This record gives sequence, C-alpha cells and structure tokens, in this order.
Amino acid sequence: MNWMQDAPNVVSEDGLRKFLGEGHSCDVLCRVTPERTAAQWSGVWTVHCGAPDGERRLLVTARNNMVAREFKTINGLTSFVASLGFDLVSIPMVEGKVASHKLSEDK
Repeated sequence: MNWMQDAPNVVSEDGLRKFLGEGHSCDVLCRVTPERTAAQWSGVWTVHCGAPDGERRLLVTARNNMVAREFKTINGLTSFVASLGFDLVSIPMVEGKVASHKLSEDK
C-alpha cells in the first residue's frame, strides 16, 4: 500500500485527537530509514489515523494547506505520540514499516 497516495484523506491534530477517542488508531509510518548521528536518530516518519473499517487519514500541518506533517527525529515523534495520551510509543526503524497505537479503554 502506498500510504501517501492511497490515503488522500487528511486530518488535523485536533481531528486526530477526536478520532482516537472514538477508537481509531494512530499509525506511525517510517518513510526514510533513520540514521544515528551522535545521540540522535534522524529519519522521516508520518502519522496516520486508522479507522476501524480500514480507512486512513494523513496527519497534516493545517487542514488549509494539506502538507503532510513529517517528524524528522525520534525525540520529536515520541513527544508528539506521547502528547496524544499513549503510555507506550513504538517507532518503526525501517522504511515502509508501520507501528500502530490505540488508546486504552481507561483513557
């Protein structure tokens, strides 16, 4: 599946938070295999909202300009995913791999 072409629907950060509360997943896609430079891992990851029926929405910087929000460091990605309410963050480390996150029932 080409997540960037097959998922034309987009979602803002606020929309993603709403969907997560409705049982959708937060899927992290590795777009560029990260490399370690000193104490930092750098690559490219995008975040997608996965509906229970399989529909996917790409997280964008603002719904008006619909530019994919890309995370370039593991620190930035981890901070973002944790801010969504996840206690455990899984990060794919190979291009094309996906890690899926769902909020627990008690959130």
